[in-house]
Parts: sequence; structure tokens; C-alpha cells
Amino acid sequence: MQSPSSLPPQGLGARLRRIGPGVLLAAAAIGSGELILTPRAGAMFGLSIGWAIVVSIVYKLALTLGLARYTIATGEDIFEGFSHLPGPRNWFVWILALVFLLGAVGYSGIALACGSALFALCPALSMVQWAALVVGVTFLLLLKGAYGPVDKAAFVLALTLLVGVIYSLAVLQPDWNWVLRESMPRFPTGSGQTLISLLGWTAGGTSTLLYSFWILEKGYALPRGGLGTSADSRHDRHHVRAWLSLAHLDAGLSYAMMLFVSLAFLAIGSVALGTAGPDGGALVPARDETMALLSRMLTAAAGPEALYIFLLAALAILTSTILGLVDGKSRALRTAVRIVAPGARRWSDLAWYRLGVTILCLIIFALLFTGQPVLLIVLVSALEAPVLSLSAVMLVYLLHTRLGPEDRPGVIWHVVIVAGTLTYFALSVHALIATVTEFRW
Repeated sequence: MQSPSSLPPQGLGARLRRIGPGVLLAAAAIGSGELILTPRAGAMFGLSIGWAIVVSIVYKLALTLGLARYTIATGEDIFEGFSHLPGPRNWFVWILALVFLLGAVGYSGIALACGSALFALCPALSMVQWAALVVGVTFLLLLKGAYGPVDKAAFVLALTLLVGVIYSLAVLQPDWNWVLRESMPRFPTGSGQTLISLLGWTAGGTSTLLYSFWILEKGYALPRGGLGTSADSRHDRHHVRAWLSLAHLDAGLSYAMMLFVSLAFLAIGSVALGTAGPDGGALVPARDETMALLSRMLTAAAGPEALYIFLLAALAILTSTILGLVDGKSRALRTAVRIVAPGARRWSDLAWYRLGVTILCLIIFALLFTGQPVLLIVLVSALEAPVLSLSAVMLVYLLHTRLGPEDRPGVIWHVVIVAGTLTYFALSVHALIATVTEFRW
């Protein structure tokens, strides 16, 4: 972890050189949901449900900025913050650690999707072998424990993703008048479950909490102990505002990219699949066929080169997701172990981080060959939204009990968080009941 600096960067150029945690957050958050769910949603309901993506982005941006405010002002990551909650000792840290660990069962599906894209680009290895190679490279890259290489890899993958998405949109040549007309917000008949999925999956779920760990690694914070009560507190508060301004820039650029990518894939699905059915209606692929079908549609529109560019963009999305999630959740699990088991401090932070990377990569690797426990994956996914909603409630509590009145967020932030949390909680309960009912024996 970089030492928190007492001199936040000044000037736009210096500030842009210090961004990075937001790119990693985008890397972890933009995943199979954007690549598979969003185009299918566009094919079924068009651009009129794009408002759900905007709502999700605004809510998670507000939550991310609240996390940044707490971490910058206190020098603590959010797991350390949650250890201060009233009730049974570290109860919410245990819940989040369990959800983070169980979430790894779904990453094997992302790795297999990476293998599928690589197999289409180069069939020298099988899909499973390519997926295993991706997991192995991720393990080796993260084993050193350094933040810098992960940051740089995320930038390269994000650039590749943006180039691929822009190219894919250009290939389809949408009529922009049609785009504007179709983007009028609506609630199409039968779109309820899709809207719930878009709200839950767009811009990630509990992975939003990882931003707290990455801004500490980047040095966006006061030294541990946070704002003082002495004459230095005015000096500290000035630095909090400066670091928070940088976090606003960093997170704002990150969520702008997530919004663009999500809406772009919604448009790609609407344009490419919305009238491609045999009767002129929508051609809605099965989830595991979405990427292959879009590849064929783009190839038909622009030739073989479109296939490779789209697959490279898809590969960038999926690889960056695995990289960001394994890195961020290993840092979170390292903190969780040190909080719930103080004796674990005899091991270094690096040792616990490496153990987290090893466990997560082994889970992913094992499930490449043993098959995915579908029920567990779906249930863990359904738990993401209610746990994220509960995290938002706990964050509000921490901001009001651990920070002074002058350091808390304003009214608009509270309105967005309260409205978004109530919406998410209601929709997530509905989705969880539907999931349990679907898989009921």
C-alpha cells in the first residue's frame, strides 16, 4: 500500500495521473452482465429500458463517493469501518467475507467465457485450456501483491474495451434519430425481471465496496486515525476535501465509462438483434449464445475483421473482471481475517493477500473441470443486491457516527442513497423470492 500523501495533486494533469482505483472498479464491475444480459435486454425491449441502467449507475456512483469520503477521512478501509458497527462483534464483516468468498464460484463461468473468446481467436487450445491459462496468468500477475501492475493492466484492458465497443457501434451504423426516439423511458410489458437484473448487475454489486481498498492502495487518504481534533484538524480537513475532489474525478470517469459501455451494449443488442428474427421480430439468444450470435451479426455487417475486434473487446471485459475481482476481494478478505482473528496479524499483509489470491484462483480453476453448481451461483447472485442495500445503510450509519457534521455528505447524496437503497431492497427481495421459487424442489 502506498503511504497516504499529505500533498494531494494540484492541477488537472497531475490529478489525471493519479487516477486508477476507478479504472480497477470499472474493470471489476463491467463483466458478463454487460456483455450478455444487456444485449439480450436490448433485443427484447429496445433502448426504452436504458433508464434502469442510468438509475443503477447514479446510485452506485453515490455509494462509491460515500465509501471514498469515509476512507479518505478516517484512513480505514470499509471492512475496518464495518467492524465498528453495534451488535455482535464483526457480524457484518463476516457476512461480506462469506458473500465475497462464495462469489468466486461464479468466476469460473467468466473464465470459461474468456476461454470461449480465445478459442474463437485461436483454436490451438480448447476452451477449458484457454480458461485455465487465463486463471494461471491472473494468479501470477497478482501473486507479487503490488498495486501498480494491476492498475496498469486495468488501463490497457479498459482502452481495448472502449476501442472495441466504439468500433462495434460504428459497424452497425445506427440511425441516431431512431436512437433518440427509442430512448424515451418506458416500462414495457413483461420487462419486470429484466429491469431487476439490469439494476442489480449493471456496474457491479458488492464489488462496489472494493473501491475503498483501492483508494487506500493509491494513497487517497489521511494517515490512519483520520481527522484530528487539534489545531491541525483544519489542515487535515483541507486535505480531505482535496483528496475527495480527486476521488470524485476518478470515480466520475469510471462510472461514465460504465454508463457508456452498458448503454452501448444495449444499443448493439437492439440494433443487431431487435429485428433479426425470422418474422422480423426480436432474435433473443440464450444467455450462453449471446456473444457468439453478436459476433456473427457483426461479421455479416462488416466482414471477418469485425469478429476479431468484437472478441478482443469481449476478452478485455471478461479478463479485466477476473483480474479486478480477484485482486480487490483478496485485499478485502485479508482485512477481514485480520479483523475477526487478531492473531492473524503475525502474518504479513502480503502473505494474507497471496493466500486470498490462491484460494480464489483455486476455486475458479477447480470449477472449470467439475462443472458449475448452478443453484449456488444463482443464489449468490441474488444475494448481491440485498447485501449491497444493507451495506449502504451501514455506510450512512458510519458517516453519521464516525465523522463530524461538517464532514458528512450533503442532502442530495442522502436523497439518492435512501431512494436507491429502498428501490434496490424491494427489487432484490422480489428477485430472491423468484430465484428460490424457481429452484424449489
